[in-house]
Order: sequence, then C-alpha cells, then structure tokens
Amino acid sequence: MSLKKMYTVTLVEIIIFILIGSIISESLLKHLYQGFGISYTGNIGVVFLGVSFLLFCLYTLFRTYILSVKNALLKERITSFTFWLVFIWSAYSVFSPFIRGSL
Repeated sequence: MSLKKMYTVTLVEIIIFILIGSIISESLLKHLYQGFGISYTGNIGVVFLGVSFLLFCLYTLFRTYILSVKNALLKERITSFTFWLVFIWSAYSVFSPFIRGSL
C-alpha cells in the first residue's frame, strides 16, 4: 500500500473515532459522570477529544500488539513520542474528573 493511501486511511480512522467519541461522550460518559455526581458542564470539548483519541490510541495498540498487523506507519506511530503523549493526555482528560470530582 502506498504511503499516501496509508495516510488517507489514517485520516479517515481519526475522523471515525472523533464521531464515535462524540457519541460515547454524549450518551455514555455524560450519564456516567452524572451518576458519580460530576456536573457535565465546563471542559466538555476536552473530554470529547480525550475519548476520541483514547479510542484511537487503544485501537492502534490493539492492531499492533493483539492482531500483529505489520505496517510501517503503525510502527512509526507506536514508536513516536507524540503518540504516547497523546495517549497519556487523553487518558488523563477522561479519568481525572473521577479523581477531582469536577470537569
């Protein structure tokens, strides 16, 4: 597969995960936060993007380590400092409201 096609597929994957993250944030995470007494107001965009990129990172890790997909782009992504920074940031943005008690 050509490099341009792989980048196009990656862009489509990111857009799909942004849509899925939006749906999960509004339907599932909203009720989960409110169930724990956390008001779902404030940094909703940060949580929404956090869910989207957390899912994207978990999907990448699943494809790389569980399905053992050998792909140059995936290998570069996994070894990238930026990937791990985004993964940690997104996990923090989704799970920190449970610790702090607010968004």
